[in-house]
Amino acid sequence: MGLPPSGEIVARPMVPRACGHLCEFQHYAVDKYRAQRLAKFQKTRCPECVAKMQEAQRQAAVPRGEAFRLLPAGAVITVALGTDGKWVGKLTASGRSVEADGEGPQGVCLTLARLWLGGTEKPKAAGSK
Repeated sequence: MGLPPSGEIVARPMVPRACGHLCEFQHYAVDKYRAQRLAKFQKTRCPECVAKMQEAQRQAAVPRGEAFRLLPAGAVITVALGTDGKWVGKLTASGRSVEADGEGPQGVCLTLARLWLGGTEKPKAAGSK
């Protein structure tokens, strides 16, 4: 699209964001990309929700070295390359198993360790940041 529009603001309607909160959207007198800006605005979260999500992710993330150190002795990680080019893995330790898939074997291993430590279920995609 390019640079955001400049000039006179003619309206400031409250529009729902992806998180459900109403936020002010600015209508400019001359804005040939208003429809695209509005669509993008509605697909994104408000700044407060983004900050809360980032803080929760920061607190939940276990550093890579720490994740592997916290696994119990005898933990077994199995990683294989699937026919679709995705890596799939399974971690079994202390009678509990977790599974994940992703783009690379290192990312899958780290995701498996974090899943096992966090006690959560299989994610949609592992290895992505």
